[in-house]
Amino acid sequence: MKSAHNPLRDQVFHTLGKYLRMDPARLRPDDSLRDDLGLDSLQTIELVYEVESAFDLQIPDEDFSRMQTIQDVVTYLSERISGPKPAKVRSSGRTTSKTAAAQPSTQTRNTKRRIS
Repeated sequence: MKSAHNPLRDQVFHTLGKYLRMDPARLRPDDSLRDDLGLDSLQTIELVYEVESAFDLQIPDEDFSRMQTIQDVVTYLSERISGPKPAKVRSSGRTTSKTAAAQPSTQTRNTKRRIS
């Protein structure tokens, strides 16, 4: 039931099919990892490792616990691979993105260099 060619989606289906030892063509995007595919907790951890290896990234436990279906996995990986979203700017000019907020300001970095 695959629609348009999507390399990321194809790779997810291939990885899941290989892990589950089943034909990836039998998998559907709305298949539940637990209910439809029958994964228990240990198998889910093993699957996380397989996906991390296939896509060369690490998936935090809290992120994987939100993935209930194959499409959830595809969507998550698509977002992770496309990179971080740009910082949001409030009308006051301050950034609200956690990524941007975690970055020290130029003034802070310069001060640290002088102290070192």
